[in-house]
Formats: sequence, structure tokens, C-alpha cells
Amino acid sequence: MTIKEVLDFGRQSLNQAGIEYPGLEAEILLSGVLDQERIYFYTHSQETVDLKQEETYRSAIKRRCQLEPVAYILQKKAFMGMDFFVSQDVLIPRPDTEPMVEYLLAYLQATYPKGANVLDLCTGSGAIGITIKKCFSQGNISLSDFSKAALAVAKINADQLVDGDILLYEGDLFAAIPQGKTYHVIVSNPPYIRREEMSGLARDILEYEPHMALDGGESGLDFYRRIIGEAHLFLEKDGILALEIGDDQATAVMALLRNAGYQEIQVITDLGGHNRCLIGR
Repeated sequence: MTIKEVLDFGRQSLNQAGIEYPGLEAEILLSGVLDQERIYFYTHSQETVDLKQEETYRSAIKRRCQLEPVAYILQKKAFMGMDFFVSQDVLIPRPDTEPMVEYLLAYLQATYPKGANVLDLCTGSGAIGITIKKCFSQGNISLSDFSKAALAVAKINADQLVDGDILLYEGDLFAAIPQGKTYHVIVSNPPYIRREEMSGLARDILEYEPHMALDGGESGLDFYRRIIGEAHLFLEKDGILALEIGDDQATAVMALLRNAGYQEIQVITDLGGHNRCLIGR
């Protein structure tokens, strides 16, 4: 089959499965299979796709028709200009997290130009901490997660994407961190979906992304309470805590921060203008 024929098959299959953007996703999947930019397809539409690549593409289309996320099929997801390896052991990095990382990078570069200690708690794929290390190479970065499988993914990304050592800790939140170790910045994107809302998540999230990284307990605030209650023991004087939140959780999490003695609390919005991160000193 030619590239055009393969794409027509992919587009029609995805359209019949109810995928919202069948043409775009057909091209993205073929781009991953052939390791070519999508523009290549327009200039080489009559080029033949070999049988092995065609079979790989058909398999990818079948998986997407079953609503498996594209990132898991291709085993990669772009985040702040880097391609992160992902598996179903970790949440897929999302653009809504990028403004928080951009804020932290500007803060670190302005406040600690010679270097700082940063902990990425509930790291998953490592996207937050590894991006900080990539752009703030003088930083001493630690990644922590309860999941051994998630940490294995984070280690792959750290080894592939950055130079210099990154420390990895396995355990339940701060229980994983050695006593006496302190940080200038602690950042976390913890589980924050209310348990009763889990069943209402989109099927591609509910059926494929790890529930451990989504379920925030009955109120959605379980992990915020624990993190905020313990973080001061691991923060340097004037250190900051940065938390990604659900877009309706700012008031509740802000109250938790204030009650724990945090000051100068700032709200960071995501690309859609929703409250997405709280910063407290």
C-alpha cells in the first residue's frame, strides 16, 4: 500500500470508531511508525509502505479504535519540547502542567542562579523534574514515587534526556526521602480526582491511565493534606511548595496551605485560563 492508501485506511477506521480528529491522529500514528514528520506524507503520498510497517500501523489503528491513548501506542509524549517515554504505568504528561514548570524555572533562575535542591514528588514519568534539570542544569533534582514501575519509566527518561545525576526515591510521599534532606523547591502533581468522579472520566483515561495516579480520595484532597502537612519538614527556610490542582480545588487547597502557615500564595493558570497550580512559601 502507498502512504496515501495507508492514511485513508487509518482515517476511515478512526472515523468509524468515533475518534474526534481521525485525519490528524491517522497521520500522527503513521508518523510514529515511519519515523517521519507529517509533512513528508504530502510530498511522498505515492511511496510504498513495506508490509511490516503496514502491519504495525494497522495494529496501532486498532488500538486507537479501542480508545487507547496515542501516547501509549507510540510510547512517547511531547512535554516542553522533549519527547518523554511513557507506558501505562504513568500518567501522560499534559500541556496544562507546563505553565507551572515555566514559573518554577523562572523562579529558580532568578533566585538561585548557582543552583538549588528540587524535589518532584509523585513524579510519574519524571516530566516535571527532568524538564527542570534540562533547563536548570545547576539544579540538584530528586524524583520520588510510590510506584516502582513509574520510577523505572522516570529513570529511562532521565537517562535519555538529561546529563548529570538525578536521584530517585521509591516510597509513600515523604517516607521515601532521607531524614535531614531539604529542598528549596518541592513540586507535585498528586492524585486529585474525587473518588465518586472517577467513573465519569473519559474512557481513554479511565480504562488506560493508572488509577493510583488519579484517585485523590473521597474529597480529592487526601494527598494535598498529607503533602502540605509534611512538606515544611523538608523545605529550606523560605522554600516554596508548588502543587498542581484540579480547576475547582483552588479555594480548598489554598485554605490548607494557609492553615499550615504558608504565605505569599500564588495561583498559576493553565493554557485554558483555569486555576492549575498553587505556590506557597
